[in-house]
Amino acid sequence: MTDPKPHHTRDNEGVYIPTALVHQGELATHIERAKTSLGAEVVHVAYRIGEDSTGAASIFFRITLFDWATAENVIADVTGRVATILFDEIRPLENWGLRPYFNFRSYSEQQTRPDPDWI
Repeated sequence: MTDPKPHHTRDNEGVYIPTALVHQGELATHIERAKTSLGAEVVHVAYRIGEDSTGAASIFFRITLFDWATAENVIADVTGRVATILFDEIRPLENWGLRPYFNFRSYSEQQTRPDPDWI
């Protein structure tokens, strides 16, 4: 006799299911703690939680650097180090289900072209 209800199995191996809710107060605490490790190059760190162009839950960091930290001979090292510190200390993907994005601008650029999203 055959089973009247066929059994279906699913293989969910390797499927990424993003965190549905982010406790923003807890996330803000982690970001504030990480900011103390960033160094003298950083003037300000702002962020926004939203969706990226693919619809994935994301965190968009906007980091303002002192002008001297955006000089051609140091900017790659500075931005790499700052992004790594934020990524390692906050662990946005692992802890919050958020893809991280990092944008940088100089202090003088923010003064010349003020953008409220960077404050």
